Amino acid sequence: MHLLGAVLGHLRRAILAYAVLLVALILTFLASYYVRQNAEASARVRFDDTVQTSREAMGRRLERYVNVMFGARGLFSASSAVSEDEWGGFADGLELERRYEGIQMLGYVRQEGPDSYPIAYVQPSNKANEGLVGYDPYRMAADRATMDRARDTGNVEVTGKTFVLSEAPPKSLADLVLEEGIVAYLPMYRKGEPHGTVVERRRALEGYVVAYLPMNRALKGILDGSYDPSVDVEVYDGEGFTPKNLLYDDDGVRRASEAQEAAGSFGGAVAEVTGLPIGKSRDPSSLSDSVPVEVAGREWNLYFEALPGFDRGANSRLPLFVLLSGLGVSLLLFGITYMLVRARLRAEEAGLGLEEANRELEVTNRELEAFSYSVSHDLRAPLRSIDGFSQILLEDYADDLDEEGRDYLGRVRAASQRMGRLIDDLLGLSRVTRGALRRERLNLSSLAREVADGLRESRPDREVDFEIEDGIEVDGDPHLIRVALTNLLGNAFKFTEKEERARVSFGEDRRLSELGRVPVYYVRDNGAGFEMEYADKLFGAFQRLHGTDEFEGTGIGLATVQRIVHRHGGRVWAEGRVGHGASFFFTLRPGLQFDPSRALAREGSREEAGAR
Repeated sequence: MHLLGAVLGHLRRAILAYAVLLVALILTFLASYYVRQNAEASARVRFDDTVQTSREAMGRRLERYVNVMFGARGLFSASSAVSEDEWGGFADGLELERRYEGIQMLGYVRQEGPDSYPIAYVQPSNKANEGLVGYDPYRMAADRATMDRARDTGNVEVTGKTFVLSEAPPKSLADLVLEEGIVAYLPMYRKGEPHGTVVERRRALEGYVVAYLPMNRALKGILDGSYDPSVDVEVYDGEGFTPKNLLYDDDGVRRASEAQEAAGSFGGAVAEVTGLPIGKSRDPSSLSDSVPVEVAGREWNLYFEALPGFDRGANSRLPLFVLLSGLGVSLLLFGITYMLVRARLRAEEAGLGLEEANRELEVTNRELEAFSYSVSHDLRAPLRSIDGFSQILLEDYADDLDEEGRDYLGRVRAASQRMGRLIDDLLGLSRVTRGALRRERLNLSSLAREVADGLRESRPDREVDFEIEDGIEVDGDPHLIRVALTNLLGNAFKFTEKEERARVSFGEDRRLSELGRVPVYYVRDNGAGFEMEYADKLFGAFQRLHGTDEFEGTGIGLATVQRIVHRHGGRVWAEGRVGHGASFFFTLRPGLQFDPSRALAREGSREEAGAR
């Protein structure tokens, strides 16, 4: 009973401190939950973007192969007779082996009878393909059905999963190997004969253009240019996710069948309802999707699943960061409140017999009550509370503090404000990847001038020459493009602060645009510059090449720029020299025809040679 009474007495005396701690913890967990939900939603948006991008990339890849087949048919349509040399010249002109690695064999199948369709021409000419000359695919049931469909529809048709003979890789014991793939057929009809109906097509059939496509080569690297490469893609012929139907697997590890078995079992059904890991050999990824597509008369299923590294980014760490920060702030507030309560109790006990002590104690009690009231009602913004309390101490107790004490409080305020800016910037960085990209025609020059005018108004004491090229128009999201330009021009404005004649320019680099085959834009300044060996760190979150005592900032701006540029399908890179300024280049659409990192390496080599 004595122990219980002591505990109750302690709680009664420190009830305010524990109330502060309880409310702070509740708000911390609510904030962490909210941020986690946002992070998961952001991950789902990134995953869906990757699925859509990969699906479109595969469509474009297959369309390239189909266009080659139509080009071959056009060769026959343009000539009364095509010789084997002309067929070889056509393939050489296409640079078949270099530009179309996914085509093992492009051939011409000649009709020699009602049920006789031997292969007459093949390209490229190699050991695997030359053995196919004279081979009649019509004798195989799967090929016959596909050829009949192509003949009747007049379009490209593909077989189901089959095996394609190809040359063995280097250092292999065998000369030839069988690769899993498909065979595509495009019918050719005799010139001058009608082929508008099925009957007319059957009567006018002259042969086929055939293409052997090993799937591992035909679809290799379709995720290389996607929004996020940490996603596995599998392609299945038909509805079943079985090894028999598997056409392509990006990383060689089958995941669709395991997820299907886990979800389809009784234990998987129970786990779906209860959330318990019952009957699951492996938890299927929460980020996965199956997309049916029709490809040349066949139904394929594309299965996408996020790999473990998909969420290893700023968004995945943000909930933990918010949780730990909230716990730290909660304990700090509890400690401050508890110490204040104890100080009040001790002051009351020490001043019972003294009138002066009583007056001081009353003043202290009123201040403590006011302070405790503020603490209990400002928990929705704990970082702002720390900053506010620090400011109260600096203003109300300045005479009681020495210079060192005031300096410490100033550091507390600066740290809390910097933490607030960091959290705001992180949330802003995560919002860049959410929501649909709304493209419209923009005048980039006008937008840059608006940003420049805003920078001038923010620092009227500075004289900065802004040189902005006229007439630059792009297709992009207005809000995101404005954010990117604000960060780029703002950086240039900031890092030229120590220059007597600061210059910031914006425009299109004609030389790089011609070299890269897409417009390349730049923001250039004559400010502090940077060492090129650290150029790869510029666009990482929290990466700073200058200390906060030199230039303010959080290290999030260029990471935001990179995400915005990547969402538009472009590239961003930088060049600079210490004391000679920096240049930031970016594109806003895909298709850049050179590697910026190699270009920067060559530029650095030329600068070193010039210095010597």
